[in-house]
Amino acid sequence: MTTATIKFESLDALRGIAAIVVAIFHFSTGWGGYLIVDFFLVLSGFILSHSYLYKEMPTSPIEFISHRLARLYPLHFFTLFTFIIASLYIHTAFPQYADGTLFTLLQNLTLTQNIGFNPSGVTYNYPSWSISVEFWVNIIFILFVSKTTKSSTLFIIALIGLLIIYGNTGHLETQAKNYFTFINSGMIRGVSSFFLGILSYRMYLYYRHDRRIQKHINCLELLSMTGIFIVIFGRSDPLSSVDMFAPFLFMFVVAIFTFESGYLSTYLKKIKYLGEISYSIYLNQVTVLMLIRPVLKSFEMPSMLILAAYLVFLVIYSHFTYQYIEKPLRKKGRHMLLRISQKAAPSHDGAAP
Repeated sequence: MTTATIKFESLDALRGIAAIVVAIFHFSTGWGGYLIVDFFLVLSGFILSHSYLYKEMPTSPIEFISHRLARLYPLHFFTLFTFIIASLYIHTAFPQYADGTLFTLLQNLTLTQNIGFNPSGVTYNYPSWSISVEFWVNIIFILFVSKTTKSSTLFIIALIGLLIIYGNTGHLETQAKNYFTFINSGMIRGVSSFFLGILSYRMYLYYRHDRRIQKHINCLELLSMTGIFIVIFGRSDPLSSVDMFAPFLFMFVVAIFTFESGYLSTYLKKIKYLGEISYSIYLNQVTVLMLIRPVLKSFEMPSMLILAAYLVFLVIYSHFTYQYIEKPLRKKGRHMLLRISQKAAPSHDGAAP
């Protein structure tokens, strides 16, 4: 079986559950739900290592970047537009931001909204800050990481990045702050967690045939999920230094659930579709919450019922944006960018004189 044919369905399901957790966090803050972004970044490092770094046929940087743009940009653009429309409808005014409304809009249109240009905070459709980070971390990945890159190098870079955040902020609820005037905290989070995701994939490659892991897989799955629960919910303060352990924990969790032979992972595979629409859930959440929360509150519904209704509507709406916006535009975007890159590539026909 080639790497291209291996599907990690339990990881898809975990990604879907994680997107729901982020949506709940934005409904009711005050706990560690923001750490899910680091889980997404670890998972991204794992999946892209599987799909590109360890692919049988190498992928050129141009092809890789075109694939990532086609994956990330269409839905990002769509949800940016719907966020602006929702803001105009609710507030009867264009969103205003400290670093300049037009300036931050241009950044969002170029996926540069979270690489250090606007240290005053997140802007339009604010969960998309991590999409900006992921795109530029992906470019670092394809240009500077290879199969021969030492695992110790990746680990040290990740550790130094998290120590910088710890020393300057003390927790991982940071994305727009610039350290030393030019190093963006969100980018540091992105590089650190993504590199740990690469290490997670290497752990999977090393242990995938280890019978000792298979023998204790149920215990390992349960322990890993318990660890996540403790890190996210078991805190006396909404912002905690325990955050620094989260990316390392996520690295092990992702590797463990790739075996897909435990009770938890077997059950999770049944809801893998939630993972397929997770990107839509993630980028739709704020706009849906902006629109639905005032309406539901007007009926004087309990908070838990409002949350349940919000999540149901979010999942249904995300199903449609996935089927009719994200999925078809991703496919068309790949074809379009592939044609552009092929035309831009220099011709090698004929011999040089």
